[in-house]
Amino acid sequence: MSQTTAGAGASRASGSDPEPGTGPGDGQSLEDRYGSGRRRRLDRRVAWGAAAILVLGGVSFLLFSGWQNTNRVSWQDIGFTKQDELNLDVKFEVTAPAETPVACAVEALNTVKATVGWKVVELPVTEDRTHTVTTPLVVTNPATAATVRECWVME
Repeated sequence: MSQTTAGAGASRASGSDPEPGTGPGDGQSLEDRYGSGRRRRLDRRVAWGAAAILVLGGVSFLLFSGWQNTNRVSWQDIGFTKQDELNLDVKFEVTAPAETPVACAVEALNTVKATVGWKVVELPVTEDRTHTVTTPLVVTNPATAATVRECWVME
């Protein structure tokens, strides 16, 4: 008999039975177990405040970073025609602010995309924002493509 009692006492000491007051029906509230709802509301306010600060920072960056700069120059390739094996006429369109001197680098490429012709074209200063330009370009080898590499405002 003493063995049975000792075995029962040992099983209780090992923790197989739950301690009193820890069961789900023992009056323990959800707030005690998981924390109060007030803290969650505070966390939510902090998250919304941080999101608002990030949005305001992004809008401020866009307004003051110069993305609306009116001195931007854009260009569009129209095409090219071969006059003979080593002479091309390259046609492109440039949009820039009126009364602004602009230059463009035009290049011709061969079948392996190597540059076989290069030229810087200075556009005339006019009141028009958009210019359509056709310029002759001499190449060292037959070209398969001609393009505007870049345009910029001259100072």
